[in-house]
Amino acid sequence: MAGLHDVNTDTSSFFSDARLKIPPLKKKYADKDDEDDLSNLFAIPDFWRPSNWLAKSIEEINKQNPLFSWGAEGTQDGLISSQLQGHPTPELGQENDDAFFKLPPIFRDLAAQHAKAPCADTAQEEDQPELDHELSSEEEDFWLLPDDVASAKPQYKTWEAFEKTKEGPTSFITEAGPAAFDSIIAASNNDTENKPPDILDNSIYSACLLTLSLGRSSLLFTWDSTQNSFTKTAPLLRTSGITLDLIKAIDNLCLDCGNCTRHLQYYSETAYSSPSSSPTRIAFAGVIARLITTVGTELSTRSRNVRSILQLQSLVQPVQTVLSYFKNLVQKVATAKTDEAMLSALFQAVQEAEYKDDLLRAATNEVLRIVSRPWTDFVEEWIGTKVEEGIPVSKTGGSGKGFVKVADKMWIDDQGCDLDEPEYFLDESKMPGFVPGDMAESIFETGRNLRFLREHHPEHPLARVDVVELTKPPRLEWEFEWEAIARLEGRVEEYRGAVERVLLAAGVGGEQTGDSKTEESGAVEFSVFGKSEAEVATNILESMKQMDQPLREPPPADDLAQLLKSHLYSPLSHKTALSPHTSLLPLLSFSPLLTYQSALLSHLTTTLLFTSHSLRSHLSLLNQSFLLSNGLLVARLSSALFDPDSSTTERQKGVALGGSSSMGLRLGSNRRTWPPASSELRLALMGVLSDSLGGGGEKGGRLPGDLSFSIRHDLTPEEIDKCMNVDGLGALDFLRLAYTTPPPLRAVITPQVLAKYDRISRLLIRVLRVLHAASSFSTSGLPPDSEDVTLRFAWEARGFAFAVANYFFDIGIAKVWRRFETWLDTIEATLPDPADSARAGISPEILRQKQEATLDSIMSCLLLRKRQQPVMALLEEVLSLILSFARLVRIKAADAHLELHGQQHHDEERDLYKRFHRKVEVFVTVLRGLSEKTPTAEGRRGGKDQENTIEMLLTRLDLEGWYAKKR
Repeated sequence: MAGLHDVNTDTSSFFSDARLKIPPLKKKYADKDDEDDLSNLFAIPDFWRPSNWLAKSIEEINKQNPLFSWGAEGTQDGLISSQLQGHPTPELGQENDDAFFKLPPIFRDLAAQHAKAPCADTAQEEDQPELDHELSSEEEDFWLLPDDVASAKPQYKTWEAFEKTKEGPTSFITEAGPAAFDSIIAASNNDTENKPPDILDNSIYSACLLTLSLGRSSLLFTWDSTQNSFTKTAPLLRTSGITLDLIKAIDNLCLDCGNCTRHLQYYSETAYSSPSSSPTRIAFAGVIARLITTVGTELSTRSRNVRSILQLQSLVQPVQTVLSYFKNLVQKVATAKTDEAMLSALFQAVQEAEYKDDLLRAATNEVLRIVSRPWTDFVEEWIGTKVEEGIPVSKTGGSGKGFVKVADKMWIDDQGCDLDEPEYFLDESKMPGFVPGDMAESIFETGRNLRFLREHHPEHPLARVDVVELTKPPRLEWEFEWEAIARLEGRVEEYRGAVERVLLAAGVGGEQTGDSKTEESGAVEFSVFGKSEAEVATNILESMKQMDQPLREPPPADDLAQLLKSHLYSPLSHKTALSPHTSLLPLLSFSPLLTYQSALLSHLTTTLLFTSHSLRSHLSLLNQSFLLSNGLLVARLSSALFDPDSSTTERQKGVALGGSSSMGLRLGSNRRTWPPASSELRLALMGVLSDSLGGGGEKGGRLPGDLSFSIRHDLTPEEIDKCMNVDGLGALDFLRLAYTTPPPLRAVITPQVLAKYDRISRLLIRVLRVLHAASSFSTSGLPPDSEDVTLRFAWEARGFAFAVANYFFDIGIAKVWRRFETWLDTIEATLPDPADSARAGISPEILRQKQEATLDSIMSCLLLRKRQQPVMALLEEVLSLILSFARLVRIKAADAHLELHGQQHHDEERDLYKRFHRKVEVFVTVLRGLSEKTPTAEGRRGGKDQENTIEMLLTRLDLEGWYAKKR
């Protein structure tokens, strides 16, 4: 209604002749005096006055619409501009489609008659035609149409036609169009010294910005290799209707988008040609390349209908956000030097993106899933859920792959020589940081068990490639939602059922014959040979028909491309369920399949070790031989080494070797030559092992593992000097038992395990010699005129040797080994049921660890641990004194000139006894201190009875506290 203030007074008579009056409400708004009334709070002063910025366009606007003229001169009482009087009025029934404001049909006849007969008020009143209707009151709205006016013809109206409607002039500068806005900008730059920016066509500038956002050079933006960025060729450029500041903001947005695109393209291109390229780096570079392609395609597709730069800005903004984020991600990942460090950096990025935008979080998850695929594929190949591609990992094929390292393992053969044997090792530095240590060990052990099946049981169903494809194991990949994790567990259960059916069909032993084939092996049938001509023609026609079909749109390369294509410009649907925490993703994603595959292969491998490879027999043999738990072997070995009554194996001039079956080294006699020759050892030890351990049942009479006696070749010079002393404690240290572990059992009986067996055996042979020497200290074995010191020494030495031997064999070895055998019995009982075996967690590695723990407990009881070396040194000194006393007793018994050397022997005996008694006192005191200490964690792991065993030794040595008393 503000436009009604600027009117002409000549039109007031027109409305009075028509006998129409302005309703009171209209008069209120037509009265300008009300605007000057200060009490009128809703008055808008000078609202009728047009903006001064539109002065340049007044003439053009007046020509377009003569009803409301911006340049009219009128009074406040008029309602129609004076320019309307000189303007040709359209006839009644004529319509002007270009005019926005048109007179109602009732006024068209009045306006036409007024233009033909302009006369006085009275004349106009007489000539006024009668209207077909009469107004009832002054309050009736004169804009209502009469009933006799014909309604206009209906028109078909569309939004396309509405958008083409010409808009009339407006009173506001914000709606006046870009021309008025450009005038303001030009006027504001007149007072400045800066050159005004040039105005470029909107479509051209938008095309250049779009090209820039896609990372390409154009007429306005070129790539500067020195600055490593795009630069604008003409800085002072803008489009009509947009300020220079806004243009700069849009330029910066597109520049950042283009620079990110260029940097990402450079990284993806150089990754393929880099000498340090790896499958993981190439996978990441491929993800970046597909990301750029997908985002660029979406931006190009949606920018086809862009009509303004602001629309282009709204399209570039999401693209710039995604590319900028991945540019920063590439900068973090590019610093990683290894594939494992790259995967760890990506997992850290997933943790950081957990609370970011939904699209960025989902995109980062997909990037981790895709880039981790080379690593997960190798894990699947290693654990046997995927057929190996390329060169498989083997002990003879290079240095390994990934986290599996193939290196030479040192071990000692039966001749004491160091040998190298290739073996698999876990390289923990090649494991990504998100893999826990126990999971890494489980993965490695599962793959090693599978290699055991393929090497020693190639016909086993799980060692065959076709059976692996038949069972269809699930993929090992990242899962980020609870629903996906639940589906994964369901697929693992299906895989479990398929494996059980295959093993059941293969038989109880788990083996398949070479003639058995799966149904899938013969399912492929050639489609030409064996077919008739009609069938071949039908196949060709069907193929041609299929080739005639239009090409389908290729699906997205991966889930990341599908995600960006679907949700780059539309938000992701929010889910009410919470996702698992990022720190739990490795366990939730990988544990279901890894746990089952590990339990399956561990159970099968352990079962084969006990059944096909007789693991219990080998362990029993090691116990009987190295730990001297076989009484017959102990008796035969003692006789062959120490019995002075056996036939000598020593060569003598002019004396033939005795034909007696009992031949030995006679170390218990006054032998002068030492060490013995190799021929003597063969004669003395011939048949000792085979007769004692029952090797007649083996092939060729050989014992398992080719158990035999051999000479130790790894002695140090100090140890060699000890071996040269025939009366010393280490005179037999050169003798050892040689055992070669069969290849299938090397995962359980390792060289480290055999080294511990050897240390125990070495000590026990020493104890056997002292025990044999002490056995000769009987009353009948001593001279009849022996002094009290000699008798007391013999009695104490014999008691000490028997107490130590009894403790070593009964407590230190037998008791601990019985616990190990009880555990083995439990394991064998669970083997028929895979579920029980899985719950028990049985595997070859567990068997090895349990055996090593048993040997550690035995070594701890036998004082052979490294921390017990001072205590063992005291015990060796005491045992050496006992052997020295035994030598002196033999000399006294054999000396024909006893009266000449008797006093000298007595003095030597007294000195030995004093030293013996003092050493035993110190030894007992040390043992008492060890028994009073609180057991350490290592002691509890080695055996909970460690402290009690020391007390048992103390009880045997000094029950009455004899050595604790001051003498």
